[in-house]
Amino acid sequence: MIRLTHREVVIALGEPFVSNTGVTTEVRQSVVELAWEGLRGHGTARGADPVDLDACAPLLAGASPFGLRAALARLDHLAPAARSAVDMALHDLLGKACGQPLHRLLGLDGMPAEPTALSIGACPDDELVERAKALGDWPVLKLKLTPEDDGSRAGVLRSVYGGRIRVDGNGSWSPEQALRVAAELHRHDVELLEQPVAPGRLDELRYVHERSPVPVFADEDCAGPADVLRLRGRAAGINIKLLKCGGLDRAQEMITLARAGGLRVMLGCKVESTLGTTAMAQLAGLADHLDLDGPVGLLDDPFTGMRVDRGALTLPSAPGVGATPVPGSYGED
Repeated sequence: MIRLTHREVVIALGEPFVSNTGVTTEVRQSVVELAWEGLRGHGTARGADPVDLDACAPLLAGASPFGLRAALARLDHLAPAARSAVDMALHDLLGKACGQPLHRLLGLDGMPAEPTALSIGACPDDELVERAKALGDWPVLKLKLTPEDDGSRAGVLRSVYGGRIRVDGNGSWSPEQALRVAAELHRHDVELLEQPVAPGRLDELRYVHERSPVPVFADEDCAGPADVLRLRGRAAGINIKLLKCGGLDRAQEMITLARAGGLRVMLGCKVESTLGTTAMAQLAGLADHLDLDGPVGLLDDPFTGMRVDRGALTLPSAPGVGATPVPGSYGED
């Protein structure tokens, strides 16, 4: 029988992260622990409702990690964040029960992974220049823009940085504004533009996609498998996040649908602990682009796991997801 417990952890950022959705100074996320036959599996998600997590416990009665799909089917009615945390913990248990890293169980051992981007939040141009100079050996930087930006900040970045640049609009512009921004981004060799228009306006997204000189990726418009089907012909690619889609099983389904529909795939995250990004990194070999810098800049991360060295990912060799609680981080000895 699987026993579920959960708790909230609060992790401070070394410095505030600014985007058009606000200023982030700390991360609050739930950590789920599943105990089964002497093994412990861990999962996490920002925004998981404790009530939903409590509701998972009786639904896992009699379950085992070897019946992962059947167990997850009982949770399909729950909010994606809670389902994702439990999904992650079940996958962690499965790998530990088999004594293998999860990516190996999934048949992805040895597949090369793209470097992850590192995000730069909204900031004055002089600060952007200084940060870009300090990050000159990162191969990919992602610039967060706001509704007030016209794309020229990409030129500021390009003036001191020779690597690959991506831009995230977070739904900032009207279609015509987005096309003007895209034209400016193209001048500075930006390789892709995420979510230029507000989510839920798929006709506007298609309009920009069909006319933009920079490939357009959907982020907030892509929450789950059904969205992938709707986005065919409306974007060049999609950004998949575990807490939006509901877990690793759904992420894999989305990747399969994207490939069938001619969409490129980015694996992303929020600002979050190493546990969540290490779980998503298990699928890195299936992606065209990675945006898994969530733990970079966190203070006192309660987990260790994948390593990021100037964009290059190294997956842990431990069984399961491979993320390990730091002693004393949240009640661990």
